Amino acid sequence: MTVTHRLRGLTWDHPRGYDPLVACAARYAQDHPHVSIEWHKRSLHDFGAFPIEELARSFDLLVIDHPFMGQAARTRCFLDLREWIAADVLDALVAQGVGPSGPSYAWDKALYALPTDAAAHVASYRPELMAALDAPAPRDWQDVVRLAARARANGQTLAWAGTPTDAACTLLTLAANLGHAGSMADGEFLPGPGLAQVMGHLHWLAENAQASCLDDNPIRMYEQMVASDRMVYCPAAFGYSNYARAGRTPWLQFAPLAGPGKVPSRGALLGGAGMAISRHSDQAGEAARFVAWLHGAEVQGGLYLEAGGQPGSAGAWRSDHANAQAHDFFARTLPSLDGAFVRPRFAGFVPFIEAAGVEINRCLRGQCSLGELRRALDTLYGDAWSSREQGRTPLLQASNA
Repeated sequence: MTVTHRLRGLTWDHPRGYDPLVACAARYAQDHPHVSIEWHKRSLHDFGAFPIEELARSFDLLVIDHPFMGQAARTRCFLDLREWIAADVLDALVAQGVGPSGPSYAWDKALYALPTDAAAHVASYRPELMAALDAPAPRDWQDVVRLAARARANGQTLAWAGTPTDAACTLLTLAANLGHAGSMADGEFLPGPGLAQVMGHLHWLAENAQASCLDDNPIRMYEQMVASDRMVYCPAAFGYSNYARAGRTPWLQFAPLAGPGKVPSRGALLGGAGMAISRHSDQAGEAARFVAWLHGAEVQGGLYLEAGGQPGSAGAWRSDHANAQAHDFFARTLPSLDGAFVRPRFAGFVPFIEAAGVEINRCLRGQCSLGELRRALDTLYGDAWSSREQGRTPLLQASNA
């Protein structure tokens, strides 16, 4: 049969983000030979920061981050899936998302994506290195502090990803874990003692992690963890099941967040990725049929998982099949997914958190004081918050204070 529908898709540049979509597109084409889907990649940073309305002009299908939902509504760059997929089917696909993943792609009665991939901030460690230290996996932050001292005495360190974006993400996780994040919904960014308390933990973490931590994103950090025996444990970073897959040597064991709050596993920042359809696509019907197929429980827990994906379907996370492939990655980290924190999603939050991350990273490097950081973040967040309903996205520049 002749190919009559050619779709272009955009995802992020990592085997977890690319390989399963290529495999699923190939399988879909076998059963729908009139459809061809070509997948393209963008960097991990661009996945979380590049304006979605620009990308939507060039692609039919886009794998996106949920904090963009307010911007999606403002720019109308994505289709409302409620207009393209039957209500009963769509409701089931949203409900099966891990933790709050499904609803995180909804905004103002519209649904702009389905949860393709799920993740949250979780802990990770090299099990054989922990055994050599005779150290159990930390259950709370005090355990993390004790482990850091034991590792340091053995010439080892903790691990952490603290690039500007990742430092901001860890700050949000710790703020939520400690109960400080609610103020963001009222237009304030960690008022009172919240910022000082969280930054104290981040400074400690930077001092006890690898020397390159403020330049490392999660992928670079995980690669270092498996490449040498120096980094024993990471308390908080977006989980990657690829590093726990059976047959990988060495491999990483993943565990729930062990934060400083009253419930150590709760408040982990929700990550993952969802699939949206561009409003500019002239293949919307075919795109919607593929999206519904891809997010079905059978595909998510079967081909998508087996091709290296980290499913957005909760059924896959609970399945023996999935957990047998990844040293129980899914079952072990599910408590943090179920208790995850959904960051603000109003238009303007993404550029805010990018600019905020620069300031947080500078403070961790000793380039600005806590007071200067607070003033910068208050200004940035105030600008973003005041513009959220005014039809504009503020151009947020990092302060040089």
